[in-house]
Amino acid sequence: MSVRDELTSHEYDGIQEFDNPTPGWWHVLFLGSVVFSLFYVVFWHFSPLAWSIHDAWLADKTREDKRIFGALGQMEPEPKTILSLTEKPDLMNVGEGMFRTNCAQCHAADGGGINGVNLTDDHYKNVKKVEDIFAVLTTGAGNGAMPAWKNSFSKNELILLSAYVANMRGTTPAKPRAAEGEVIPPWTK
Repeated sequence: MSVRDELTSHEYDGIQEFDNPTPGWWHVLFLGSVVFSLFYVVFWHFSPLAWSIHDAWLADKTREDKRIFGALGQMEPEPKTILSLTEKPDLMNVGEGMFRTNCAQCHAADGGGINGVNLTDDHYKNVKKVEDIFAVLTTGAGNGAMPAWKNSFSKNELILLSAYVANMRGTTPAKPRAAEGEVIPPWTK
């Protein structure tokens, strides 16, 4: 037996263990982990160079928005443009996200209205033709009851949101609010 192979004095179930020290590589890994954790904490919690999951999400969202809206180019709020966007499911998904985030608290997630007007029926208060939706979103309506979104969204985003709102017409909400305004003819291309 070598010096490293000395047996300990205790025995269990007829088995005695060797009294060997922990390997050196294990100590190096342990100390390396401790040093790394110190740098990790300082960087992620105190450094201005660190980013959060919210920063990463915002960067990904910005990149995706640039990809989506870059492919569209500069749009104009014309009936043809707005109605053609309603036929693109991927863009309607983006419009739905914008609507649920910014409009659903007044118009309900399905457009049936809570304290805002019902967007699913044929009655409209401030809209006579499809491009009027863009105007209402941009400048607001009802003496501030409907806020102006021109400072919150780009022109292309407002056109996409207009297309999503136009696309809600004729859908069936869970709890529709009573009709308000005048009946207008269906959207035409």
